[in-house]
Parts: sequence; C-alpha cells; structure tokens
Amino acid sequence: MIKSIRDMLLINEIKLPLNEDEGKLKEIIEHKLKCRIRSFEIHKKSLDARKDPHFVYSVIVDVDHENRYLSKNVIRYKKEDLSPVHKKRDKICAVIGYGPSGIFSAYRLMEAGFKVIVFEKGKRIKEREKDVGRFFSEGILDPSSNVQFGEGGAGTFSDAKLTTRIKDQYIEYILDILIRHGAKPSIKYENHAHIGTDEIRKVIKNITDHLISKGVEFHFEEEIKDLELDSNRKIKRLRTAQNTYECDLVLLGIGHSAYSTIEMLKEKGVYIEKKDIAIGFRVEHPQSLIDERQTDNLIREANEYFLRYKGDKGVYSFCMCPGGMVIPAMSEERTIVTNGMSYASRDSGIANSAILIQVFKEEFDDGYEYLHKIEEAAYSYSNTYKALAQNIKDFMNNELHELIFESSYPLGTILYDFNRFFNKDDLRIMKEAFLDFDRKIPGFIDKGIIVGPETRSSCPIRIRRNEELVSINTENLYPMGEGAGYGGGIMSCALDGIRIANQIIKTYE
Repeated sequence: MIKSIRDMLLINEIKLPLNEDEGKLKEIIEHKLKCRIRSFEIHKKSLDARKDPHFVYSVIVDVDHENRYLSKNVIRYKKEDLSPVHKKRDKICAVIGYGPSGIFSAYRLMEAGFKVIVFEKGKRIKEREKDVGRFFSEGILDPSSNVQFGEGGAGTFSDAKLTTRIKDQYIEYILDILIRHGAKPSIKYENHAHIGTDEIRKVIKNITDHLISKGVEFHFEEEIKDLELDSNRKIKRLRTAQNTYECDLVLLGIGHSAYSTIEMLKEKGVYIEKKDIAIGFRVEHPQSLIDERQTDNLIREANEYFLRYKGDKGVYSFCMCPGGMVIPAMSEERTIVTNGMSYASRDSGIANSAILIQVFKEEFDDGYEYLHKIEEAAYSYSNTYKALAQNIKDFMNNELHELIFESSYPLGTILYDFNRFFNKDDLRIMKEAFLDFDRKIPGFIDKGIIVGPETRSSCPIRIRRNEELVSINTENLYPMGEGAGYGGGIMSCALDGIRIANQIIKTYE
C-alpha cells in the first residue's frame, strides 16, 4: 500500500546565525559535503540560546552517491511515499461532513481509486466567510453556514494548530498535502506549528478544487436527513432534502455540533454511548503578559501556554490562541458559544484560551441536552448574542466590576458573575486552578478577563466501532473524527480519517 523511494541523507547540526536567511542553508550543506546537492528540505529546527545564539537544523538531502558522505552527523534517511497504490475500485464511498477527517479520508480514498461522494451541510468557504462575517458584524446567524458548519469544518475558523501528541507516520503525509496546496513549508519543522484561520481557508479551498478535478463529487448545502438500512442493518441509500443517493460505504465525520444528525442516528438505532466532556470559558490577557514568560527575547513572536491543574477534577487550558480573538461559535439561534481564533500573523495583541473543567458522563443523562441548556441559559441572561464576561479577579473575589479591558469578542459582552455558572464543588476547583495558574504566570488573575461560555471543546458521545473501525451494529458505517468521539483537533481528526481510509483500502485491496 506504501511506495518507498530511494535513500537520502539526514544531516544534523547545521548551524545558522539568527539574522541569516534560510536560503543560505543550501550553500552551507554543499560546503559541508563538498559537493552539489539535488535538493534539501528542513527536517527540524531549534534555537540554541547559549553563548552566540543561533539556529540548529536537521536537513534531508537528495544527493548522488549518498554513501560517500556518511559520518556521525550524516546518516541514511529513507523517505517513503505514503500515497496508496491507485487502481479502479468499484465501491462508492459516501463521506458525510467535510472537516479534517472528511477531507483526508476523501483525499486518500480518491488516491486509491474509489468513487468518493462528499456531503456537507454548510457552504463553500467563499460564501461561508460572508455568512460568518455578517454574524460577527450584525449578529445575523445562519444555522447551516457558520463557524461550525461548512467547507473545512470548525477548524477553519480557529488558530489552525497542527500539533498533536500522537506519533504517526501519516503526520508527514498530512503536512505534505497541506504544503502542496499552499501552506508554508515551515509547518513541517516549526515547534507548535499553526497555519492561521486566513491561510487555512485558502489551503482547504485548494484541496477541494483538487479533489473536484480528480472526480470527487461534492454536495455542499446538503444535510443527510435519513439513512435507508436493509434487514442486516447495512446502509443502502442516503437521503437529503434534495435527493437520494446509492452508496456502498459511509464515512461519518460530522463534527461535534451536528445535533440533528446524531438524533437521526439514534432513531435509526446506531449504537451511541456517552463520554466525558468539559465546560468553561475563554480567558483573555494582553499578549505581552504571556510573552514575558519567555526566558529570552531572541525571537519576537506571540507565545503560547499550556496549563493543567490536577485537583478533585482536572482543569486545563485548551485551544490557546496567541495574538488572536474570541469569537461567537454558535450553530443554533438563541444560544451563546465562544471559541478562539488567530490569523497567521497572530498580531492582535490579545492572547486567549479556553479554561475548562472536566464533566464526567455520570453527571448528565444526555450530553447534548446538558450543553444546550447551558448555551440557552447564557443567551437568556444576555438576551442578545453578547457573550458573558467578568474580570478574573472579580470571579475570584465574588465581585462584579467593569472589565479592565474590552474583550476581542466582536459582538460585545455583558457583565455576568461566573460564580453562578458552576456547582459548589466545581467552583472551588476552578478557583484552586486559577491560583495555581497565577503562580505559573504571575498576573494571570489580576490582568485577565473571562468570556463565555465555552461548551464545544469536545463531543459528548462516542459512536462505538469494532476492530475493523466499523460501527458495532451498523455494517458499513465508519464513524470518524471528533463528532464520533475519535479526535480532538485538526491533526488527530485528519489522522483518524486516514486510519479509516486505510482500513477500507485494506479491506477492498
């Protein structure tokens, strides 16, 4: 299924002064090897901040007679072509939802020669941007075209982080596809790589256009309304409001906000179980406060943080957006949901992150209902799409004063005491966590504000699948990504989509 290509060289300990252009690397490599090279790519990049600070690179080099140059810091590197073998396959694969798992499963199945049909409730990015922009400026929400639904999924309106704790050979495959369609090559070697909401939109559009050129059939603005199952619980057809479609395999990558689709699946008897979730809010700080934590000022950039407190429950930061903004992320009218987003430049001057506390599945009957009630209650208090807000210091002291600075949330805020948001035990844990975070980042309490609520950090359900990655009670349904309970960010969901595609390729080899 994987095609290997010839050996290359991996060269370590290539040094470059901080102010030197990376274009100089080719000359340095050729000087080190004392020969001409075909090409090279940066494999890793790090900063040596000791005396005479400089960057240190590992590079992959394509050169003739590579064995001649082997040494302590020059070793063989086998670069594999992870594209599947292409051949005509007679199965129709219906991909429902076009977020990261949908994009990369469709891409890989197309490469392998399957007929792929994609269904997405929302619009293409160009029209989706208009709808989101209108909501941000005028408060007019389109329930089918918003931050959650549309080409690229929810990650399109985010910081577009590409980090994951998963170790997988297909990470490089994903990054290569993103670069091939317009992402900057440095995402392969940057620490905490991100693309930014403005750039990821261009990349996703280019990927979609490429898939269309290769014969993938797209149906935007077509939500799946029904599944037609036979007596063996095998899906035979999909129904939308517009048409009925035949299919052999169904890949379900609907994201964490597709309430109506989940209800339809329940009615059809698809096995779904509860899982733990988290709730909380966004915190905003001057980006300069976060940057001051840096031990050196050699590289001027908006810095991130990751915070975790282990008390009776876990409290942690999530989806931290340096130099970004807090955004309205609702997909249903008369609700309030917040999230974070950054442009590629990360230059807003404001850092924001979710601060979340665990909610165990034993604490609710239906996770969607539990979260929806919170979102509706927030709207009822605000009576607009203005988010709820409070100074962190006031939250800690059970007080309510004007915000110490204006939130980046585009629709405005209304003062609210978040002491009312949590039960007694969770409130105690949250305040313990803030004290811990303030020790790690002095000023975290006094110089920050809260904006919320944040309820869409994870999906409250899991659609169980077997060892072949198929639903345990629906024969040809492949649940994938965050909306099925198998991912939590762009990379993990993309990897899950590839995992599903690889299983299908293996099954129908």
